Amino acid sequence: SAPDQAFLPPLLVKVMATLAENGNNKEQLLTQPRGGSARDPEVGDAVHVVGHGPAQLLAVESTLLQGQFKVRFPDGSESTVNRSEILVHESAPARRSSNAPSSPQLGPRQVEYLSRAFDDESRSIGTSSATFGLVATMVGGGVLSLPYAMSQSGVALGTIVLFISGFLSGWTLDMLVQAARCTGCDSFEILAYAAFGERARKMTVWIVFIICWLTQIAYFVLLADLLQPTVELALPGMFEGWSEKTARRVIVSCAALLLSPMCFKKNLSALSFLCFLSVGSVVLVGAIVGWRALATAGERHEIVISRSNAPPLSFETEVTLRWWPEDWVKALYVVPMFGVSFLCHFNALPTHQELQRPTRHRMRRVFALCVGFTTCLYLGVSLTGYLWAGSCTCGNILLNFQKGDAAVAVGRGALALVLMLNFPLICQPCRNTLFRLISPCLERNRLASQLDDSSGPHVSLQPTSIEQSRQASSDSAGIVMMVEEASIPATASGVAAGPRPTTAASPSSPRSPEMSHRASSSPSQVHAYRREDTRGMMPRGATLSAIDTFLPKDETVLQSSVEYSSLQRYVMTSIILITTLLVSLFMGSILVVWSILGSTVAFLIAFIMPAAFWLSLVGPSSKKWMVRAAWVMVVTISFLSIVCTILTIMNLSAPPCPLPKAVPSL
Repeated sequence: SAPDQAFLPPLLVKVMATLAENGNNKEQLLTQPRGGSARDPEVGDAVHVVGHGPAQLLAVESTLLQGQFKVRFPDGSESTVNRSEILVHESAPARRSSNAPSSPQLGPRQVEYLSRAFDDESRSIGTSSATFGLVATMVGGGVLSLPYAMSQSGVALGTIVLFISGFLSGWTLDMLVQAARCTGCDSFEILAYAAFGERARKMTVWIVFIICWLTQIAYFVLLADLLQPTVELALPGMFEGWSEKTARRVIVSCAALLLSPMCFKKNLSALSFLCFLSVGSVVLVGAIVGWRALATAGERHEIVISRSNAPPLSFETEVTLRWWPEDWVKALYVVPMFGVSFLCHFNALPTHQELQRPTRHRMRRVFALCVGFTTCLYLGVSLTGYLWAGSCTCGNILLNFQKGDAAVAVGRGALALVLMLNFPLICQPCRNTLFRLISPCLERNRLASQLDDSSGPHVSLQPTSIEQSRQASSDSAGIVMMVEEASIPATASGVAAGPRPTTAASPSSPRSPEMSHRASSSPSQVHAYRREDTRGMMPRGATLSAIDTFLPKDETVLQSSVEYSSLQRYVMTSIILITTLLVSLFMGSILVVWSILGSTVAFLIAFIMPAAFWLSLVGPSSKKWMVRAAWVMVVTISFLSIVCTILTIMNLSAPPCPLPKAVPSL
């Protein structure tokens, strides 16, 4: 009591007050280390500092009153904190990569980090919508090449490779989400930075740009394959006297003009319904191919093959299926087509951001449903397409049907329309990554012009959204953190310098009822949760309170929200459209595009990079057999990528359809 404390020495009163403060915070602390026994923080531990996020404990500076600890944050800054400010601590495993940032990018494994709060209102999609969105990202024009891949590998080997590709895709999707939840990074670019540093971040931006750029080329080639017979059927005699190549180039150029206005738009939210049309059109095409194949199974029927410099050839044949490949080199050449057909990894992290109640179980359920559905769809299209054309299966199965086939014409038209509407959705991330590539040059030019025009010693490099003050709610104890960022002066090299963001806690600050239940919607904030609370299923309407909320201290993370101007948007979109169209005009076969895409950047995005992120961020604290399995996959896929890239270069002039060996007219 107060009268009793009057007779106590002042030093003892301070000690009692400190113990009482630590006791009040006991329920909020997770002080169990990975080993399971309670202990005090030790040098080298991974810790979570209230209001600041993950850090590494550098030194213990104990005093008579209470423990003081020196920590280092992800931006390299160091600070001294009290024991009561360390929310979680545990032994940190050694990082395997020497190129990783010198300061910690991930916190203790007892804590998971979400860049968007668990119960944020912007999390608006359920498991069914998330599954459908990822399926729409996976399926597309690439499904038309799977019958060719099956014909070259045989039914047995092709089915095995298809199932293995689906399993590995689901596994690496889960790896991506695990790595994101260890760091609070929900983009490929920042996740690469957290795992391996700045060079990996730049390489990732390049890879995403290349994959989007090549996908647009593939879309143009597919549009030419789909629209040419459709236009000739609808307008007979229009291209009479024209060569096949000339008619093809005119048609795809007109298609580019029609879809280009949508590509210049800043916001494409009006096209969100396309996922339903995309999946529906692919299912329709698969149903038409299956219907035609099953109706003529075991009978002689007429098929068509396209030739690069000659009119299509029609002949009758009776198909015989092979279980194993006739040419193992060609079977290896088509492996990337199976792998690229499951590519949706660049959309997995945004889906994780928008999923309601994003427990690990719900995310894995989404991935399992997505991969399971697409595997069944791909297997059906592959087998029935192979059953229709046999060894003469084209790189685009629709090229094996007559131009006058009404049902196939409907399928071609539906798929072509969806590809044209989907094209802007691919153009937008391509434009965004292009801006990320050129923004350092633009920033240097802007800095130079500002230094010439300004008499002041300091120039701000931060975008407006980062210079403004931010306010966020914290954990359930009622702490409101006010974060204020001043204008950050820059050095001549373009690197931001000066004071770092500061955080002050004010327990008595008022907050609204909305803030007491919902975390702030600031896109830069990271929300920390107990790992055990985000593990299993959660009933509809249930909420989960964050144990802490903080702003990332790393400038790379904070500056990732810079936006381009309208003029820059128009210029970059024009460059992308012109270059992809010009390259597609000289591509005679979609096989070349899918092979290049699959054997290089698709293997990296879908398999190698997610596993590498996981090994760097999650692997040190995972079971040894899982780490070994991940390494086996990385080494195997890397070897396949090299071999398949060499085979792709050797087959750049491959015809759109394999020529039959026993047709007299040839």
